[in-house]
Order: sequence, then C-alpha cells, then structure tokens
Amino acid sequence: MPKPLIDAALLTAGRAMNRAPVALGPGHVRVAADEAASEAEVYIYGDIGGWWDGIQAEEFAKEIGALDVDTINVRLNSPGGVVFDGVAIYQALARHKANVVIHIDGIAASIASVIAMAGDEIRIVEGANVMIHKPWSFAIGDAVAMRKEGEILDKLESGIIDIYAARTGQERQALVDWVGAETWFSAAEAKDAGFADTVVPAKGKGKDKKAAHARSAMLPLFQRTPKDLLPEASSGAPAIREFERLLRDGEGFSHAQARRVAALARAFTPGHRDDDQHQPPPAPRDEDGQAADVAALARLTNTLKTLSR
Repeated sequence: MPKPLIDAALLTAGRAMNRAPVALGPGHVRVAADEAASEAEVYIYGDIGGWWDGIQAEEFAKEIGALDVDTINVRLNSPGGVVFDGVAIYQALARHKANVVIHIDGIAASIASVIAMAGDEIRIVEGANVMIHKPWSFAIGDAVAMRKEGEILDKLESGIIDIYAARTGQERQALVDWVGAETWFSAAEAKDAGFADTVVPAKGKGKDKKAAHARSAMLPLFQRTPKDLLPEASSGAPAIREFERLLRDGEGFSHAQARRVAALARAFTPGHRDDDQHQPPPAPRDEDGQAADVAALARLTNTLKTLSR
C-alpha cells in the first residue's frame, strides 16, 4: 500500500497550548544498520516527545533520513505522547524511499498508533494492542482561550483521522466514532479494522506468551485501558508524584508550587484515577504568596507541550 504524505497544515495551525497532565517518561530510539546492510532496525520504545527525555522528532528524523537502505524495520512499543512530535516522526518514515515495515511489539496507543500508519506493511504480534482516541488538552485562561483551545483540538483530531483513513481505508464516520470512544484493538481486531496487515503468532509450544507492553505513567490516565496493561497498585509511586518531581527538578518549582500545579493538572485530566487520594490536598498557601502561584502557572503554560495519548 502506498505511503500517504499528509498535509500537516491543520496540525500546525494556531498556538499549541495543550497541556501534559503527567511527566512523560524516558523514550528510546535505537538504529541498527551497517554500511553494507540493505536493511535497518529501528526501535521506538517509550513515550513520544515532551520536555523530559521523550523521543524527539528532530533527532529521529535526522537518523532516519541518513539511512540508505532498502528496508526499514520499525519496532514499535509506545503508549503515545506529543502530537506534533508523533506526526513529524510519522512523516519522516512515510517520506523515506525505503520499504517501511512496522512491527507492533507491545502497544501502539494514541499518537504512536499514528506513527504505525507510516508502514508500507504493519505487523502486530498476538497479545499486542492498538488504541486510538481524541487528543487531550490542558489549558489555563479565560473563556476565549478555552474556546480557542477546543478549536485547535478539533483540528488536531481531524488531521489524525485523515492519517487513519488514508492507511486503513475505513469510512471516516467509523473512525470518528472509534476515536470518540477511545477504542482499544486486539491484534486480530486491529487487522480486521485495517490498522495492521498481519498478525504474528506468539511463539512457544503450549505457552501463553504475551507481548511486553510499554511501561508508562500515561497508561493509567486513559479512560478504557485494559486492566492487564495497568501497573499493579503496589508498583511504584503514583504518576502525579512523578509530575511533581519533574516540576521541582526540571522547572525549578518549590515543593508547595509543584503540589498545587500538579493537583490542578490532575483535576483536569480525563479519566484520572484517585491514586493518591489518601494524601491531603495542598494548603492554599503553604509557603508562597498567591502571586508566586500565578507566576508558576504562567511558567507552566509556556513550558508544557501538546499531547495526544
């Protein structure tokens, strides 16, 4: 199937004011190829984009553009991330002259499902998942700013559906419905819906082998994440605390400011879970005045980027 190059004008229109409700985790890209090879292996494992060690589109595009091979095998295991980074990664793969084979090793959720659509061939292993949903946003401002944010989200969603429609051949209304419902596809369902071409059987005699899914703070934030993909209650600190740590260590917020801003972000997170409900809410004024809080929120507004997860 030909690789469609999508006009990204709608995806870059307006100001990108969408907000990340949690810190994106580290992402990993590894390119394996030598000068004599006709094929390259590219691993996309982890969160896409963001300001904290996610997979960066610019670096990815440079590495892919430098590959002079006939086939690029992309190993994909990602819960998603920043819309613009994901679309740029999609474009870098779609415009490459090589035959691009996408292997969904664990999960291709949200904007990672868009990256998967760059494949001339898409293979998904039994036990892996594809998820599509509406873009998320976190905005601070007056009614005009909020309405503007809604318009931007509508444009982002329309552009993403264009990409799905071009690769899957599905009717647009079906894709609109699936995106609106946050739809999770098993390997077989993904193939039936056009999001994959081939289901790769799990290996092993009489063994129930499952794909290794991406570990990310983003998965618990989706509304319909399958239970087997969620971290156990005892594993690690809640995602909200990771966000607080990022604000303190990465952005220089005070402890009190980080708690207040994280609590605000969490309140606006779709489908959030009360992982830390045993914690008392932050006091209105722990150690800083209200002006400092406003300044901190303004800094957050200028720092966080667009997400689609």
